Amino acid sequence: MSTLPPDRRTIDDLLAKARTQDRYNDYDLAAAEARLRSRQAARHRPRNPEAALAHTEWTTPEDDRTPDADRAWWDLNAVSLLVLFGPDADRHLSDFIDSQYADTTGALVFACLLHVAGDSSGARFWWRFAAGVGHPVAEYCLFLEHAHSGEYHDADLWRTQLVRQHFEPTYMCGDRVTAPVVNPPLIADVHPHITRTHHPELGTVPLPQPPLVKELRHLTSLL
Repeated sequence: MSTLPPDRRTIDDLLAKARTQDRYNDYDLAAAEARLRSRQAARHRPRNPEAALAHTEWTTPEDDRTPDADRAWWDLNAVSLLVLFGPDADRHLSDFIDSQYADTTGALVFACLLHVAGDSSGARFWWRFAAGVGHPVAEYCLFLEHAHSGEYHDADLWRTQLVRQHFEPTYMCGDRVTAPVVNPPLIADVHPHITRTHHPELGTVPLPQPPLVKELRHLTSLL
């Protein structure tokens, strides 16, 4: 009867040797995720920042011509910033959290924050939620977001809805030229206060946590 050599290693020994050792105890995972989101957002951001200054008026739904991708993005960015810097944005976000994510205007605020933070898919999810119960600014955001993404059929569907409601961007969103400018590194501070849960039918859904309200107040107090 044969016996194993005395130095024969078990499968557990081999796996233990092959397993990657944790040499990054001080690695900041949250910061790494923020960097990845920032890079992802940069890939979808217009390359010509001067385009933001090329026009001072909103894209109107009555215009039969779908806006080009750059203009749609800058308009969407302006809407989002005006929403976030509105006088009651923090209260609406707080109501959204307290209501277990059922407050419509709070959903709009959160979606705009996600957009500015580079989470386009999360922003689209919550804009759809708000638009589904008739929030006109959320519908306008979806019109612009689909136009920016080249999804012209979907953009036209939201355009038709906005025209039917006689939507006026300046009245509903404010003066376009007053939209503030936010330093991207400041936006990165919101990510630790956003969790993501997986829904079997909806996919990954971002959810705000209570500290995000304070972070939004801090962000909007810097200007």
